[in-house]
Amino acid sequence: MSGLALKFTSLLVRTIAKPIGNAIKAQAREHERFRNICIKFAQSMHSTEIKLRMSLLGETKIRVKPLNDNKAIEQGATFISEFFIFSVAGSLIMYEAYRSRKKASSERDALADDISVLQNEIEYIKSKLGEINIKLDDYQIPDGYKPKYIKIDNNNNNNNSTKTEEETKT
Repeated sequence: MSGLALKFTSLLVRTIAKPIGNAIKAQAREHERFRNICIKFAQSMHSTEIKLRMSLLGETKIRVKPLNDNKAIEQGATFISEFFIFSVAGSLIMYEAYRSRKKASSERDALADDISVLQNEIEYIKSKLGEINIKLDDYQIPDGYKPKYIKIDNNNNNNNSTKTEEETKT
């Protein structure tokens, strides 16, 4: 799946998640068991919130008044639907991150394989040069080529012998 198709799919799933969240809210009003779950959840959230606020203000003796059932159903259903939308969006982000990490890893592995093949080819060429007795010292740099890191010494009988910067310093 291409990156653009993945982005559009992600947008589609997020768009579909919003009506599903609204359906969760509607189901909380209609079904008794789900309504009871929302009420318990909202009451515990309300109690925890009030206790945290009062403890931050320095109050120690706290009595929390429970929410009425309609408000508790609304808050519980809202939290559950928002949690659903958030989890869908979060899972899409995690999938995209996993996908990009996997792609980068496969590219690194392919590059390492290519480097290994090139190193093997260099060793093969060196061994073949050794077999036919070609001396690397006789190599002359082509005209018009000005290497950046290799120093050219023109003093040896007009033969271009090469020395690296480290060899010329010693």
